[in-house]
Amino acid sequence: MSVFLDLGTNMFQGLQEFKIKKNLDTNTIVYCYEPNTLVFNNSLEVKEKIEKDFKIINHYNKAVIDYNGLIEFNSHSGAWYEGHYVENYTGGSNALLSNPKIDPNNGAIFNTHKEIVECIDICDIIMQINHDYPNKEIYIKCDIEGSEFKILPKLLSMPSNYIKNIKEIYIEWHERFFENNDYNNVCKVKNDTINKLSELNITYYEHH
Repeated sequence: MSVFLDLGTNMFQGLQEFKIKKNLDTNTIVYCYEPNTLVFNNSLEVKEKIEKDFKIINHYNKAVIDYNGLIEFNSHSGAWYEGHYVENYTGGSNALLSNPKIDPNNGAIFNTHKEIVECIDICDIIMQINHDYPNKEIYIKCDIEGSEFKILPKLLSMPSNYIKNIKEIYIEWHERFFENNDYNNVCKVKNDTINKLSELNITYYEHH
């Protein structure tokens, strides 16, 4: 039995990708976090179809960050892309203080509405997993649109007995959402995080 932690679940695309990539089976415990309420509600039908493939899917409409409580979330409900409007374009939804208006990767201009959502401390998630499933290997996919620069340093600063079971982490980095000094700062966080993962013998992959 292993535990798969899916940060930024969206419509379960990543989970289904990793089911094949990591041979996740009916012995796998899954924890999923998706803060965009529109996406979360739309994904419930998908969850019903794939639940049988895993031991259990814990699915939460929460943002993962470095504290517990509430957070203002920038939900993208559409975007202007290549001269036309794309409804239900939710890519890039984030919990950043300064919400990027455009994705530099593809030029999409976000249609954003703000909502207050629950948030949970990454450390509390890891402690809960260790409590419920002690000594089980943990695999993490992290695609949280810029919040990785907050949660990963906090995660890796936890006492070794909490993170010793983390075997692999797949990270999609979003430094492109930052500018000027903030860009330089998050690039340093990225490099420091990759070095720390190596020191802790946690296998790191860049996820896309």
